[in-house]
Amino acid sequence: MNEKLQFSWGHIIAFLALIAVSYISFVGFTYLTNGNFTFALIGMGITDIVFIIFFIGAQQMKASGVKMSRKIIWERIFIFGSPVVFIAGMISMSHFWTVRSQNDEIVETFKNSINSSKQLFTDYEEYSNQRIETYQNNLTQIIVNKSLNPQAFKNAGFEDSKASIQRDNMVETLRLQLLSQNYDSLKTVANKWIDDAAQGASTWNVFLLGNTQEIKAALGNWENQLKSFSAKEMSNESITGTVDHFQSNGAKNAIVGIDSLTSSFTNQKFPTLGAIIYGLIIYFMLLFPYFLQDRHTKNVYRLMGSESKTKHTKVRATKPHKTSTEESYGDSTEEAPSLSLEENNDYPSF
Repeated sequence: MNEKLQFSWGHIIAFLALIAVSYISFVGFTYLTNGNFTFALIGMGITDIVFIIFFIGAQQMKASGVKMSRKIIWERIFIFGSPVVFIAGMISMSHFWTVRSQNDEIVETFKNSINSSKQLFTDYEEYSNQRIETYQNNLTQIIVNKSLNPQAFKNAGFEDSKASIQRDNMVETLRLQLLSQNYDSLKTVANKWIDDAAQGASTWNVFLLGNTQEIKAALGNWENQLKSFSAKEMSNESITGTVDHFQSNGAKNAIVGIDSLTSSFTNQKFPTLGAIIYGLIIYFMLLFPYFLQDRHTKNVYRLMGSESKTKHTKVRATKPHKTSTEESYGDSTEEAPSLSLEENNDYPSF
């Protein structure tokens, strides 16, 4: 009874509660800060430490058999302060349940946004094919008008007997430049990521939905790489006019859609029913070690007041074994009679 419950099934329940607190508070802080994982980790760590101090600390104070007058003060601080501390810690966890209540709407918006980024590659292929076709037509026109404009024919790099073959080679070079293996690899990786993200989208998956800054950076990176592919021109491509470079609204539309999720992630609301039920369950799970802990037998203090000290007096030392004479007279306070040696005048002496 006087030993601390260093580890019991009550502690296991409290440990499971702390695991739930850790993840839910981390997710809640991440959504509150619109994807700030560093702040979320710090907030989660502080929440765990404070909960351990108040809930496990209360159990340790209750079990203590030394400095009991001081320990009861801390025990009362921990127990009566635990609701306040827990409500403060519930701010981030309650926010998670607020976001969770909008799961379907958020996931749908997210899927539509990232799927719209596929338009980026569709637009690029249309741009590339149009540019290749325009280049081919321009080269053909230069060859046809050789006699009318021999200088253009020469500037384009054609030779009289090889003009057609040179034109085909030039067109193929531009095609490989715009739609190279690098483009195919980029498209494959991007589309796989988009498909996987659409399948794994959930408000539970904070590393996906909560990481909006990284998602927007990835979309911007894809667009910049496509623009870099289109920035290269053939040496004779601008002879007949200005070469247009790639532009697309695919990434822009995707980023606008993802930015629209910010208000859903960061706006706090009154706790949902799910948050309240979750909070009550977690609170009592954290108190299990305290409920199961017996108070030290020497401790006369209680959470409210104290017990009489007379109930806790020490057991008296064992009395010495009584003699037969003492036993015959029991616990009487009278002295046992003694044998008289004085002479009795009522009887004749011998």
